[in-house]
Amino acid sequence: MTTKQLAILLGAAAVLCGAALCLSSGSKPSGAKLNGKAIFPKLDISQVARVELGDKLKLASGEKGWTVETYHNYPADHAKLTENLLKLTELKVGQVSRGKKIENADVLTLKDASGKEVASLPLGEKHAKWGHGRYATFEGETVLVSDSLDAFGTDGKSWVETKIVDTPWISFNDIAEGVSEADLGFATGVVAKVTIAGDTNRVATIGNKVKDGNDRYFKLDNSDWVYIVPEYSVDKLLPKPPPAEKKEEVKEEPKEEAKPTQEEAKSEEPAKEEPKVEEPAKEEPKVEEPAKEEPKVEEPKAADSKAE
Repeated sequence: MTTKQLAILLGAAAVLCGAALCLSSGSKPSGAKLNGKAIFPKLDISQVARVELGDKLKLASGEKGWTVETYHNYPADHAKLTENLLKLTELKVGQVSRGKKIENADVLTLKDASGKEVASLPLGEKHAKWGHGRYATFEGETVLVSDSLDAFGTDGKSWVETKIVDTPWISFNDIAEGVSEADLGFATGVVAKVTIAGDTNRVATIGNKVKDGNDRYFKLDNSDWVYIVPEYSVDKLLPKPPPAEKKEEVKEEPKEEAKPTQEEAKSEEPAKEEPKVEEPAKEEPKVEEPAKEEPKVEEPKAADSKAE
């Protein structure tokens, strides 16, 4: 075999191998390639400075740390934020859902400090049957990801720590904004010491009741934040009303009944009943019937006894 023939054979073999490889890879469905694939394989959470989920949720990192822009710009729960960002780094495709379409998807977007997008993922609803996992759009396919990402389907308040005092346990219901000083009532409110993270010298001020409700306005130290807290949670800090004085019961002596006057006594005596005299029954006069006269029968005259 000449060198030229050998080269031709090697070339033909290479072409056949390439064709076989193409056929092999082409026979495998494109969706199957995504199973188990990481969604954000190169995500560095230290570079993330902003998290957005449409208009529902906006968190931003600033000079004072992470805040929730969609909830009064209140400080975010840093532990919860870190936990959920780490979940994104571990997020994988569970399976491809052929024929499934996501309608009205909420796009989860992560940005760096300059506002540049570093990652995004359109999210749909959670899997109704399994209770875990969530639909998402990834590389043009509708997939079911390995985590339901519940935190990214809630409002801004769920991203803050609502407990503000350890002893007594106080958790706020909402943040008050735009309330007048007169309505807040802090100027004449109750001042008490509370414990936060072991510090027993923190000062709390309890203000007025919220209009049309039983909650109260509450403030810590000289903070600008005004909380609305349940009244029962601050009940121990409020002064107790003085006990009501017990009134001695005055025993009333039985009153003597006034003796009736002679006239009243007479009027009260029962009237004496006079004995009834029974009148003799009147006899009706008897009417005598006239005696019936019997007809007289004349006797025959006796014949003269004288014979002639």
